[in-house]
Amino acid sequence: MVLRHATSPGVVEPLARTKRAWDAVLWLALFILLLANYWPTLVRTAELLAFSDDMAHGFFAPIVAAYITWHRRSAAFSPPASPSVWGIVVLALSAPLALAATLGGSTTFSRFAFMISLAGAILAVGGYRAFRTLLFPWALLVFTFPIPAVLYGEITLPLQLLASRLSEMALEFLGFSVIREGNVLELPRQRLSVVEACSGLRSLLTLAFFCLVYAHLLEDRRWLRAIILAAAFPAAILLNVARIVTTGILGQYKPEWTHGIYHDILGWLCLALGFGLVLLTHRLAARWAEAYAQRRVG
Repeated sequence: MVLRHATSPGVVEPLARTKRAWDAVLWLALFILLLANYWPTLVRTAELLAFSDDMAHGFFAPIVAAYITWHRRSAAFSPPASPSVWGIVVLALSAPLALAATLGGSTTFSRFAFMISLAGAILAVGGYRAFRTLLFPWALLVFTFPIPAVLYGEITLPLQLLASRLSEMALEFLGFSVIREGNVLELPRQRLSVVEACSGLRSLLTLAFFCLVYAHLLEDRRWLRAIILAAAFPAAILLNVARIVTTGILGQYKPEWTHGIYHDILGWLCLALGFGLVLLTHRLAARWAEAYAQRRVG
């Protein structure tokens, strides 16, 4: 007579299926509760991402986060994943923040409360391992937050002045007569005003988002990830200057190409150019690292 041990495959597999079923039920319950409590916040955020020109990068953030989460679901929640009681604690801590946000009419604090609640839900179902595995896609949701109005002007004004100064230097180097007054560039046939929308903040946030995702998915070395992300800042400034200078040159010969769809196409082309500069920086740094490693081995 053969006795079957309690940990034999014939017993473990039904237990694993039962646990996965209970996890699915718990996830569904938490998902419904999150939707019920944060539905107005989610709707306002969706409207912001869909219709705000400043949040083009934020539109892709939940899509990329969902894609990464889906591909990591097995690593995050497969046995022996164990729920953490701290998930309940985190969920409880998010409740007062959500209540204060509702009473104060603050969408920003409501978004923070949603992210804390989502973190609590992950901990409650999958524990620390699940949260560590899904930390990056969870953090990407920060890109759905707009910059507070009280900080927006403080950030954009220095960027406007920097872009204006660099654009003036570039146009003069190319042989054009330019007079700059603050953030206004006077050319013979047009007047360029580098307003808040042209400060380069949109390009900086968008480029930083795509570089962050690129570095995380395609580069394992942390120091190279840091270089990729750091390269996004000068690249964004350069591409914004390139867009302003190109607009100024086009205004001298083809004024109709400085607005409308042509202006939008130019913006996306400059963004692609900026991302190309970051990719080039990554390739050069990676080759230098490989050459340095070979010299040390040799």
